[in-house]
Amino acid sequence: MPASATQSAEGEEPYDIVGNRVLIGVQMVNISRLSTHPVPITTRGLITVAGQGPTDSNGAGKSSFIAGLSLLHADDQWRLQSGAQAAAELLFTAELAGHESMHANADRGYLIGVFAPPEVEDPADLADAVLTIWLRINRQSPHLELRWANRLHLAYGETENERAAGADQLWEALPRSNGRTDLRANRLSRTLYGETVRCVSFLSTSVRASLTANLLAQPLNELTPERIFDAIGALTGLTGEVEQEQKARAEEHRQATDAERAREDFESWGARMSTVEAGIQARERARSALDEAQQRWRSRCARWLVDGVAETENLAADQAMLEQTIAGLDEQIAALGTELARLTDDETFQRSCQQRIDAYHQLKSQEENLTTTVNQALGSIEPLRTQQRRLMTQAEEADGLTLDEATAAVAKADQAVDEAQQAKGIAAAAHTDAKRRLAAAERGEDIAAAQVHRLRSAEILAAPLVDVVTLTDAQRSVWEARLLPYRAAVVVPAEAAARAGELLADQPGSLLVHADPAGHRPTGPACDLPGSAEPELPLHRFLTALADRAGAEPSAVDTVAGVAAVSGFPEPVTGRTGRIQQAQAALDTAAQAAQLADDDLAAAQAGRDRARRRQAAAEAGWQAENLAEQIEQIRAEVERQQDELRQLAGPLATAQHDFDEAKAEQRSRDGQLAHVKERRAALEREAQAATLRWRDNAIRRDDLDLPARHTAWGGTVAEAEQHLLQLSEREQTQPLSEWDELAETLSDSARHACFPPGTPAEELPEELRLLDEQRRSRRGADRISLIPTLLRILGTYLEQYAQVDQQQQTEITRQRAEKAATLHSAESHLAEAQQATQALRGTIASAIKAKLKQVSQEFDRIDKAYGGYGGALDYPEPEPPADPEKPWRWSVTPKWRRGEGKPLSSYRLRGNTAQMDDKAVKLVCAAALAGSADRPLLLVLDELGRNLGAAHRRDAVALFENIGRDRAISVVGALQDDMERYAVGASSLYIKLRRTSDTLPYNQAPVVVGSETNQGRVALLSQWLASYRPEPLP
Repeated sequence: MPASATQSAEGEEPYDIVGNRVLIGVQMVNISRLSTHPVPITTRGLITVAGQGPTDSNGAGKSSFIAGLSLLHADDQWRLQSGAQAAAELLFTAELAGHESMHANADRGYLIGVFAPPEVEDPADLADAVLTIWLRINRQSPHLELRWANRLHLAYGETENERAAGADQLWEALPRSNGRTDLRANRLSRTLYGETVRCVSFLSTSVRASLTANLLAQPLNELTPERIFDAIGALTGLTGEVEQEQKARAEEHRQATDAERAREDFESWGARMSTVEAGIQARERARSALDEAQQRWRSRCARWLVDGVAETENLAADQAMLEQTIAGLDEQIAALGTELARLTDDETFQRSCQQRIDAYHQLKSQEENLTTTVNQALGSIEPLRTQQRRLMTQAEEADGLTLDEATAAVAKADQAVDEAQQAKGIAAAAHTDAKRRLAAAERGEDIAAAQVHRLRSAEILAAPLVDVVTLTDAQRSVWEARLLPYRAAVVVPAEAAARAGELLADQPGSLLVHADPAGHRPTGPACDLPGSAEPELPLHRFLTALADRAGAEPSAVDTVAGVAAVSGFPEPVTGRTGRIQQAQAALDTAAQAAQLADDDLAAAQAGRDRARRRQAAAEAGWQAENLAEQIEQIRAEVERQQDELRQLAGPLATAQHDFDEAKAEQRSRDGQLAHVKERRAALEREAQAATLRWRDNAIRRDDLDLPARHTAWGGTVAEAEQHLLQLSEREQTQPLSEWDELAETLSDSARHACFPPGTPAEELPEELRLLDEQRRSRRGADRISLIPTLLRILGTYLEQYAQVDQQQQTEITRQRAEKAATLHSAESHLAEAQQATQALRGTIASAIKAKLKQVSQEFDRIDKAYGGYGGALDYPEPEPPADPEKPWRWSVTPKWRRGEGKPLSSYRLRGNTAQMDDKAVKLVCAAALAGSADRPLLLVLDELGRNLGAAHRRDAVALFENIGRDRAISVVGALQDDMERYAVGASSLYIKLRRTSDTLPYNQAPVVVGSETNQGRVALLSQWLASYRPEPLP
C-alpha cells in the first residue's frame, strides 16, 4: 500500500490511515479480565467468541472482547464526538473481579489492533504493509487517545505481567499523533477510516448498554415496525439523519417559544404599564385633593388662633382671684402652727412619762424571761428521763462487761473475720483454677494448647501426643514411663514438620513429634505397640524407636542415654478421659475446701455481730449514768430561778401603777394636739385646692400654646380674624372640632389618592410609614397635630413624582414601540424556522427513503442468493411529532415471498420460526452492506443466536458464514454455552476465552481455532504476532 494511505502530507491532518487494510490481530492490555495474549483475526466470514468461566460461559469476558473490537473500528455507538466516556468501563476493575484486596483498579489500558491488506500472506510482505493502531483508554479525561506505527508494535513477554508492565513504555515509544498531543475520541473515526463506516454492532450488555433494538435478540415478528427501523438506522447511520431532523424541529420549537415569550412579554409589559399609568393618573387626582385639604387646614388654623387668644384672657382673670384667696388661707395656717409648737415643746413632761414607762417594761421583761427559762427547764427533764430508762434497758445486754472490755472483744472478733475472709479467698481461687483445668481437659487444651491452636490456625493437622496414643491397662506399667518425657509434645504430619517448626519459632520449649510419613510401612512387629486415636497421625516409627531404646525394666526409658522415669500414676497419663478424671477429682477437693472456708467465715461473722451488740449495750449504760447527773443539775437550776421570781413580784406591782398614770397623762395631751392638727389640715387642704386650680389654669394657658398657633397660622391675630370674616356665615360660626374633623377627612382623602388602601408597606415612603404608626396610636388633638406633617409628606412625594411621572409617560410610549418591533421580529424568525424545517425534513426524508431503498434491494438480492424468493421493505413517511423531545418515528415493515412467483407478504404473517430467523439474519446483513460503501465491514453481534431455536441455530450460523465470506463482511458474534457446538464447525475463526477459577484475576491464554481453509493463516498470524520483539538499540 502506498505511504499516502497511512500518512498525510506534512502539515495536513491525518485522514483514513487504515485505508483498505483489515484487522489481522488484536491485543488487549488491562481490558476487563482479558488475557494480554495477541489474538489473530481472520477476514470475511463468521468469527465466533465463546467463553469458559468458573461455572459456565459467563464471566470470561466475551462482551468486553467484542466491545473492544467495535471501539477499535470506531463504532459510532460509542459516541466518539462526546469523548467516548463509556470506554472507561472496559478497564479492569478490581471490585468487579472480586480482587480488591489484592489488586488495584487499572487507571489505563490499551486496545492494540494490527491491520494489513487482506491479500498479503507472506510474513515479509506483512512486515512491510502492516499498520499497528494503539488506543489508550483512560479512567479520567481524556478517555481515549490514539497513536500508531507503520510496523508491528505489540506488548511482548513470557507472562501476563511482563506484557502488561511493558505496555506503557511501548506506548511512549510511539510518536504523538497530533504534534505535542495525541488525537482523541472525536477525531478517531476520521483519522482511521475517513468517511467510511467500518463497523456496525448490536451490543446489549452491561459493558455498553444500547437502547437500539437487536434484530437477532428476539423473534422478528415480535418487533414493531418502529423498532425495526431503529435497528436498521443504527446499522446504516440513519439515526443521525433522524436526530438532525429532531434538532431542526427543536430549533423551530425554540423559535416558536421565543415568539410566544415575546408575545407574553408584550402583553405582560402592557399590563404592568397600565398599572403605572393608573398610578400617574391617581397622583394627579391626589394633587387636587391635597390642595383642598391644605386650604381647609389653613381656615382651621385661623379658628384655632382666634379661640386660643380669647381663652387665654379668661384664664388670666381667674388666676388673679385665686391668688388673693391663697394669701388669706396662708395667714390662718401660720397661727395654728404657733399653737401646735407650744403644745409639743414640753420636754419635762415627756421625760417623766417615758422614765415610768421604761421602768415598767424592764421589770416586766425580766419576769417573762425567768418564767420562760423555768418552763423550758421543767419541760426538758421528762424526755431525759425517758431516754435514761431506754438506755438502762439496753445496757442489760452487756452481760456485765465494761465499755473498754466490750471494745477489746469487738477488735478481736474483727481480726477473726479478716482471717476467715483470707482463707475463703484462697479456697475460692483454688476452686476456680480447678474448674478451669477441668474445662481445659474436656476441650483438650490442657496440654500444649498454644502450640496446637497456632498450628491448626495455619491449617496443619496437630494434636497432643497424650491424646493420640492409647494405652491398655496392661501397657500402662511399661509405656507411661517411656512417654513421660514427651508428655507436652505435639504430633504433626511429617510433611508439615518443617513448616510447623517455623510457626513455633517464637515459642521456646515447644516439642514436636513427627507422624509416620506418607507411604511408611512398619518393618517390625506392632503387636506390643500402643494404638493411635488419630488414624491420620500414625506413630509406629516413633513408638518403635522408644521401644528399641528402652531397657528390660519398665523405668528404663533410654538405656543409651541413661534416662529412667518413675511412673505408677493412679490415673492413665494418656488419653483425654484420664486427664478429665484427674481434673474432676481435683475440682471436688477444691469445692470441699471452699465450703469449709465459707462455714468458718459465717461463724466468725456471727461472733463479731455478738461482740458488737455487747459493745453497744455497754456504751448505753455509760450514757445512762451521764443523763442522771444532767437531770439533777437541771432541777437545782429551776429551784434557783423560782426564788428570783418570788423576789421580783413587789417591785413589778409598783412599776405597774406608775405606768398606768403616765399613760393617762399622755392621752390628755394627745387630744389637744389632735384638735389643733385637724383644724390646720383643713385649712391646708383648702389652700392646696386653690393652688391646684391656679396651676391648672397655668397649665391650660401653656397648653393653649399661642406661639404654636401663631406659627400654624403664619400671621397676626387680626389677619386670622379677617380670614374668618371672608368665609361663609356657617363656616364663621363652625366650632374647632368640626374644622378638625373636616381637615382630617380631607387629609385622609389626599393620602388615599396618593396611596390607595392595600398598598404594600415597602412601597410607602419611610417617613409616611412612621407617621401612620403614630396616627394609629393617637386620638383627639394628638392625632390632629399630625395633619401638617401628613400634608407636608404628601406634598413632597407628589412634587418629587411630578417630573418622574412625565418621564415615565414618555418612556412608556417609547417602550411600547420597541416591544411591538421585538414581537414582529420573533414572529418573522418563527416563520423562517418553519420554512427551513420543512425544507430539511424533505431532504432528510429523501435520504432516508434512498437508504431504505438500498437496504431493500440488498435484502432482495441476499434472500434470492441464499435460498429465498426475494423480499422488500415498506417504509411510509410518517408525520413529525409536535413534541420536539420526541424523535421522528419511522417504521419499516419487512416483506418477502413465501414461494416462487408469490406476492410479497408482511413479516407479521405467521410463519415458521426457521423462516423468521433466516430473514432476520439476511436483513441484518443487508443493512450492514448498505452502510459500508466498498470497504471491508465488521458486524459485531452480542449473544449470537440467543433467540434462535435449537433446530435453526446451525442454519443461522452457516448463513452468517456464507454471507460474510461472499460479501466481504467479518461477522463477530459472542456465543452462549448452548450455541457453541453449532458454531465451532461453521465458523472461519473460533476464539474461546478461558478463566477456570475466580481466584485468577485475569483470563488464561485464549484458544484460537481456524476453519480448514483458514487454519494455515491462523497459525501463521499467531506465530508472527507472538514473535514480535523490538529491535535492540544501537
